Amino acid sequence: MTARFSRRLELDYSNVLVGIFDLMLAGGIRGTDLLAICTRALKQAEAKVRLGQQAGSGGLVIAALVLDAWHRDRRYINARAVPKAVRLLGRAPSVEALIRLQQGRKDAAQVARRLKALRLVVPCGRGLYKPTSDVAVISACDPLVLQYAARALATLLETVGQNVNKRRNLEPLIERIAEVPDLPRKHITAFQRFTQIQGRTLLRTVNDWLESRRARRSLRGGANGTVRAGFHAYAYIASKQRWLHPVRH
Repeated sequence: MTARFSRRLELDYSNVLVGIFDLMLAGGIRGTDLLAICTRALKQAEAKVRLGQQAGSGGLVIAALVLDAWHRDRRYINARAVPKAVRLLGRAPSVEALIRLQQGRKDAAQVARRLKALRLVVPCGRGLYKPTSDVAVISACDPLVLQYAARALATLLETVGQNVNKRRNLEPLIERIAEVPDLPRKHITAFQRFTQIQGRTLLRTVNDWLESRRARRSLRGGANGTVRAGFHAYAYIASKQRWLHPVRH
């Protein structure tokens, strides 16, 4: 992990912690009790790492935008709406050029190489590449995953914080959960398939709405004229967890 990426990741996780601490303090937890909770949680996390229980799980956000654009941009699809094979680097049409279209990134070539390393884009002969899917799914323990996790957590906490802030005049953002505590294990595969189908439909609809309203490129530099907006959905299957014991006063 490069020093530059490490500093950015450190800032991302710092923002996550600020969001968590803000909610806890606003909920009445005292600073001294908060320190005790954090110390205990850190020890449990260190123990999990030592036991090899750490699970593998916005660079990934850019990857998702690129793959989606590759499936909808007329310059990058053929008459049957199938993504064309393009060069990895260089002028359009290329993966690097697609990345630059999203945010004008100076490190577009580096991101393109990362997509190749993660096999989100694969070679198909003659020095050309094609996407493996229209969504970014990474199974390897890559720094992109860490950055994505930090950003996702920070965004969730920001939404919760805004919704409970009574001083805001805006309507609450959607933040809901559908869960049962006792789903039989025999339904796990069906649950995975069902949520994949329903989730893709919902996200495609939201993405189409957002894409149709994006600012023109000439306006993206104006920080006051645009905001980052999106919809994050995920499914989970988890064992019943033992939560941290409450702090005794």
